[in-house]
Order: sequence, then C-alpha cells, then structure tokens
Amino acid sequence: MLILIAGITGMVGQPLAEYAISKGHRVRGLGRNPGKLPATIRDNLEGFVTSTGIYDIPALDQAVAGVDAVICAYNFDPEIVVEGQLFLLRAAERAGIFHAASWNYDWTLGHLGQHETYDSYIAFAAQARISSRIKPLYMFTGVIAEWLFSNRRDNIWDRDTKTMSYFGDGTEEWIGTTAGDLAAYTVEAVSAPSAEQGGFLRVESFRFTPAQLVAAYEEARGGKVKGHLKCHGSLEDVVSMLAKARAVTDPIDHESYIGLAYVEHTLKGTWNYEPVDNKRFPTVKPTSLRQFFEAHPEL
Repeated sequence: MLILIAGITGMVGQPLAEYAISKGHRVRGLGRNPGKLPATIRDNLEGFVTSTGIYDIPALDQAVAGVDAVICAYNFDPEIVVEGQLFLLRAAERAGIFHAASWNYDWTLGHLGQHETYDSYIAFAAQARISSRIKPLYMFTGVIAEWLFSNRRDNIWDRDTKTMSYFGDGTEEWIGTTAGDLAAYTVEAVSAPSAEQGGFLRVESFRFTPAQLVAAYEEARGGKVKGHLKCHGSLEDVVSMLAKARAVTDPIDHESYIGLAYVEHTLKGTWNYEPVDNKRFPTVKPTSLRQFFEAHPEL
C-alpha cells in the first residue's frame, strides 16, 4: 500500500516511515526539507513532496495523489492541529483512510475548555465528523516517551543528576508509549481491513509511577547508576499554580503553563484508559520501560 506521511521529518514521522518501509509499504513524504531525513529513510521513499507550509494547497494535492492512506504526523501547534489537518483532510478525501495526529491521552474523556492543547484535537475531530465522508482514525498512547525525556518544555528528567521531578504522592500511574511502538501500532491500524471505518484506538507500551521509573532506569544501567526522585508539591499545589498562571497569561501563550495542566489531569486520572487495542495487533511487541532506557544510554 502507498502511505503518505505528512510531517515525515519529525519525532513521530520518522519512526512511522521506518516501520512502514520495513513492512513492505511504499512511503511518500510531505514536509519542508527532505534533508532532515536520514539516508536510510530518504533513499527508500516512493517520493517526497516539498511544502512551504500547511496552506500550500498545490503541494497537498500533489502529495495525496494516488495514495491509499494518509498519516498526519504534524506537531501539536493549535493552528497546525486544526487548520493544517483540515486542509490535509480535504485534499485526502479521495484516499479513504486518514489517521489524524492524536498520539496523546484520551481526550474523548475530557471537554472543550479543560486543556488548551487538547481543545484543538477535540475541535478537529468534531469538525471532521460533521463535514467529511472520511472517518479518521485516532490513536491514544499516553505520553510519547521520547517527548517526556526530551525536556523540550518540561524538565521532568535531569540527565545530569538522574532525577525525576514529579508532583503528587507518587502513587499515580503515568501511561507511556515509545515512538517506535506508536509507529508500529499506527501503520498496522491504517493497513488493517477495518481502517476505513475509522474510530478511536487505545494502546500503550508501559505504565509507571515515579518510583517504578527510577527502578527501571537503575535496572537498565545494571545497578551502576543511581536514580533519584524529587517531589515539587501536591495536586493542590498544581491546581493553584495553574489557576494563577491562567489568570495572568493570554491563552495564545498557553505553552508557558500547559505542562501544569498535563500534571493536574495525570494526577487526577482524567484521561486514563485501558489499552484494549494492544491485542488487536499481536505482531507489535510493546517496549518495556527498562528496554526504553537500554536503548537510550544518553539518558
């Protein structure tokens, strides 16, 4: 099958391409710069369509021509999630299979106004439902492990001191999925016989409390490196800090405080789900937290 991966050069796009190619699918990429791809991916693509951005209609039309499925691997910027995906969806309506960017906690359990980032995903899903003949696939994965440890926004893991920062009493579980597992589940989902029916899929690689994460890290390092925990406060502290931040910050700048909103609802279990769709794809073997750390010695 010919699969278009929009946003192929990103954290999710590249593992998607690698897995799809490994399974014998033809892969076409859509992005700004093919030079961001390693040669192992770039040299094995059916083609790459260079785009100037999400509003580049000619590039979108060229990218979707003749494909069997579209996987959108755009990032979480609100404009990209809503407008970018809608423009891509309109161009893709002849393909029949569309997997939306949705690798997060189960926002169907939430509502508009609860979480600024998830508002965009909820809005796109609602608009797609009432305006498109395509029934998109959405996949819930919890937090993407590579993002969690990237410290691009939230300093959760200190690589120097090997310390995990957290709020709460330490008993709350986090749900996580590696980018590699996410890619495998996604490609298997879009190539399944039922893909055109769309719907919501719920998968995971692992669950962990802060203490379990540190234990897995130490095991992965053979007991030679000690991990640490640092509690920064209670759930009540998080709720108070978030309310104060929202009161003085324009919502357009929500990235400055949205990490607190993730913490609040993770501690409350607002979006927790059961990974009922893991068993639908038995060829995908979930990565354990220890295996993830073993694969990432830089952590």
